[in-house]
Amino acid sequence: MRNVPSTLGSGARPLREAAGEDAGVNGSYDNRIADSGGCRVTNSLESLVESVNTLPHQGVAANQAYDSPTVTFQSISFSDGTEVSLEPNDVVVFVGPNNAGKSLALRELEQHVGNRSGTMVIGSTTLRKTGTPEGLSAYFRKCAQIKTQGSERTYSGYRFSVQERRISEFWSTNLEPLRPFFCMRILTETRITDSNPANAIAVLDEAASHPVHMLYSDDQLERKISEYFQRAFGESLIVYRAGGNQFPLFVGKRPALKNGEDRISVSYLERLRESAKPLREQGDGMRSFASVILHLLAPITPSILLLDEPEAFLHPPQARLLGEIIAKEKSPRAQLFVATHSPDVLQGLINVAPDHLRVMRIQREGSVNRVKELDKSLVRKISTDPLMKYSSVLAGVFHERVIICESDADCMFYSALLDLSQVHGYRLPDVLFVHANGKHRMASLAKALVALDVPVDIVADIDVLNDEATLFKIVDALGGSIESVKPLSRAVKKAIENHRPQLSVEEVKKGIKDVLEGASSEPDSLKALRSGIDGVFGKVSPWDAIKNAGEAALPAGQATQQFHDLQTMCRQFGLWIVPVGELEGFCKSIGGHGPRWVQEVIEQRDLANDSELERARMFTREIWTARKVEQDG
Repeated sequence: MRNVPSTLGSGARPLREAAGEDAGVNGSYDNRIADSGGCRVTNSLESLVESVNTLPHQGVAANQAYDSPTVTFQSISFSDGTEVSLEPNDVVVFVGPNNAGKSLALRELEQHVGNRSGTMVIGSTTLRKTGTPEGLSAYFRKCAQIKTQGSERTYSGYRFSVQERRISEFWSTNLEPLRPFFCMRILTETRITDSNPANAIAVLDEAASHPVHMLYSDDQLERKISEYFQRAFGESLIVYRAGGNQFPLFVGKRPALKNGEDRISVSYLERLRESAKPLREQGDGMRSFASVILHLLAPITPSILLLDEPEAFLHPPQARLLGEIIAKEKSPRAQLFVATHSPDVLQGLINVAPDHLRVMRIQREGSVNRVKELDKSLVRKISTDPLMKYSSVLAGVFHERVIICESDADCMFYSALLDLSQVHGYRLPDVLFVHANGKHRMASLAKALVALDVPVDIVADIDVLNDEATLFKIVDALGGSIESVKPLSRAVKKAIENHRPQLSVEEVKKGIKDVLEGASSEPDSLKALRSGIDGVFGKVSPWDAIKNAGEAALPAGQATQQFHDLQTMCRQFGLWIVPVGELEGFCKSIGGHGPRWVQEVIEQRDLANDSELERARMFTREIWTARKVEQDG
């Protein structure tokens, strides 16, 4: 029987460098007993390196992996009939509400590399193969560990073992035995423990069975992973090379090698133990982050990577960085599928790979998982538009519904009301409130979310009717008919402006003069004086009066009826015009505006029972139940 070692999945560098010769050390083991479980190392480093260099299958350089045949998905059909075609290097991100089928989709994709029965989210797939079985055999002969027993030759490496005589059969008729070579799914269930110490192996005789084995023999790979870990946590990630029957990872400061030392010198190891601690003893976030980058960066042979919830146990900054690392370090010969519930991971992916990114939203409707892909041009827009990039619009794809308001204050008020059981009903709402920082950005936010099949409502102050361009953009973004809205909106706008003509400059001067002449000289009258002057300016435009009083300021009769007809029409596609004009109209007994007003209402009033807030509760309930009835129906 003949054994040939391999890491098959890492670009293994010579062991001379891994032991520390790059620091100018002579590198001899000198029969030293390192802290390695009492095992005496008797070979000189020179003879060890010579042995390694004579073994043709030691390690896999990154460019060698590109000689390997690949298997990727050419197309995927989902249970709702949606079919998508994929490029070999696409990054596909599954997003959507909880329990929509994102993680299940990854598990089923793995099954479709071979056995295709019993899947629920994935209807069918078409695989794309590059290369030949002869090419795969040649790759194994060059890079895998080879065991020969009689006439039987077996190739093995990281996560796979296959008999040479069956490669052609598996390649042609059943890829399942080759699945671990071509496809790797990084699980959530073992995320914490996947970076635990790896069992020690004889690096010259055994194939790597853990990414840590690859770091052990690849100094460049260890440095790369450590640099990313340093960016995330401010600490280095270090392979501890004297762990006895294990290869553990340490977290902390990497000691500098002194003259005459290498990384198994007792003096070096003592300093390492003082400046760093085992990763296994650190928090879940560090361990989870390390697990993902280890399994993503170390093995390079899989051409299909399936990563479930990379954000698990991570804070938002680390989740975003991980998204960037995933997109940047993915092999150009591999497809990557990510299931995530994190807008930070999604933003990190967009930051680095907008051209190859495919965002697909999955939502469950009974036994069917409905899928909608976001147009690539919109992905690029989100990645460059400051408001789209840094607002919560991306988070909307992870919720059942999104409600867009003009400001933070609006979002806070309506969200507080929707939290009331008497407003939302028996089921807690899975809804995200997003502020657009004014009316002019509402349409662009809604358009992006609608394109990803996210149900969207917009709540706008009544003066949205005064800006036709903005109004019509909102109507169009929500899927309404501009031509149907236009006659009613113009009729209401005309009635408002004819009913209360704009004040002239002379009328404004007179109004301010009257306020000043009637003001008291008492110090505490300044607030009343300011309110009086503001009242004058509030009458400058007829729209000021409408925004202050809402539909109550409309001319009676036809104009009021037309406004009600317009409300009914707009509500059908998700545009809700505030009937009292603006937010503050729901509770006029509390002064102020914006965040200050909302804070006082929430702190001073009983939101569930205050009679003055009944209209606000009713309006919020109408928003929620209208869309809910539509979905339930």
